[in-house]
Amino acid sequence: MGDRKSILCIVPLPTPITGAAIASETIVNYLKQSYDVVVIPYQRGNLISGKFSIRQLLKIIILGMKLNYIKKDFDAIYFVISSTFWGNMRDLFFLTMLNNKLRGKTILHLHGANMDRYLKKASSPVKVFNKRLLRKVKRAIVLGESFKNIFDGYISDTKIGIVKNYFTPSLLIDEASLLRKFNFPEKVNILFLSNLIREKGYELLLEAFLSLREEVSGRAILHFAGEIYSDKEKTSFLDKIKNKDDIFYHGPVAGIEERELLWKTHIFCLPTYYKYEGQPISILEAYASGCIVLTTNHGGIKDIFQDGINGFFIDIDIAKNKLREKLEMLIVNLDNHKHIAIYNRKEALDKYTEKRFCMEIEQILLNG
Repeated sequence: MGDRKSILCIVPLPTPITGAAIASETIVNYLKQSYDVVVIPYQRGNLISGKFSIRQLLKIIILGMKLNYIKKDFDAIYFVISSTFWGNMRDLFFLTMLNNKLRGKTILHLHGANMDRYLKKASSPVKVFNKRLLRKVKRAIVLGESFKNIFDGYISDTKIGIVKNYFTPSLLIDEASLLRKFNFPEKVNILFLSNLIREKGYELLLEAFLSLREEVSGRAILHFAGEIYSDKEKTSFLDKIKNKDDIFYHGPVAGIEERELLWKTHIFCLPTYYKYEGQPISILEAYASGCIVLTTNHGGIKDIFQDGINGFFIDIDIAKNKLREKLEMLIVNLDNHKHIAIYNRKEALDKYTEKRFCMEIEQILLNG
C-alpha cells in the first residue's frame, strides 16, 4: 500500500447535481481503487452561476487554508475549475495556496464553456493574475475540439488534452428493449432531462409542445425531470402544466427512476442556450438509452452531435417554431426515425463509456 501513488482532487461534488459534480464523483471513485486519494470538495450552494455568497466565501477560505497547510508531496493534483468570475477567483485562490511544486503537478479540468470570453472581458489585474498562475500548471483538460483554444494566451496548446464526456453504464438499454419501445408505442414519450434553468430551454419546449396540433399532441406525452431552484419559475411552470394530462414534471431523478424514464423515452429534447454549456452528459445518456435527440448547436454540443445522424439541430433564434415542426415530424413518423435511436446506442457504446472517460483522465494525470 505504501507504493501507491497519491492524488489530490479539488472538485465539486453533489449536491447540487450538475454535470461537473457527477463527473468529479465518478473520477474520484475510480481513482480511489488504485491510488491514495485526498479530496477537497467545494460544492456550490446552488445553480445560480457566478453569484456571490458570503457563506460560500467562508467555506472557500477554510478550504484554501487546508490547501496551504498540506505538506504531502502528491504525485498529481486533479482540479476542476470554473469560468465564472467568482469561480475563477476561487480557483486562483486555491492555486495560490498550493506551493510551486504542487502547482507544477496540477491538471486543470474545465467541464464547461465561456473561459475564453470571460478572460477576454476580464480586467487587467485579473488577466495578469490568471497568466501568472495558469502558465505554471502541468496540463489542462477540455471537453472537445471546440474548446481546444479556450485557454489561448494563458496555457500553451501543447498542454491541452481532450477528454469527452460519458454516460453511466446502468443507462445502456439492451437492444431488445430499444426495439420494443419503438414497436407501435401507444404514446410517443418526449423528455427534457436537466436542471430546469430557463437558458436550458425547458420553457421553449413547453411552448412548442402546447402549440402542437391537437391531433398530434394527443399522440404524445411530455416529461420534464430536474431540479428547479427558482421558486418563482417553479410556481409559473407548475401553473402552466396544471390540469394537462399529457405533461408531467418528475422533479430531480437519479438511479432506477432516471433509467426507467430514459428507457421509455423516444425523443430527448435539450434546446439549450445556457451561457456555460459544455458537453451535456444528458445527451450522451439519451444516446445510451436509445433516444432520438433534438438540441441546439451551442457550447460544445457539436463535438458529440451530428445533425441528421444523432437527431436534429434546432435553430435557437426560431426555436419554438422549429421545435414544433421537428416534434410533429417525429411524432407522426416515429418508426421512420428509429434507426437514429439504434445508431445512438451504438455510438454511446463505441465512444462514450465511463471506463474510457476515467482511463483517459488517469492517463493524463499520471503520465502527462
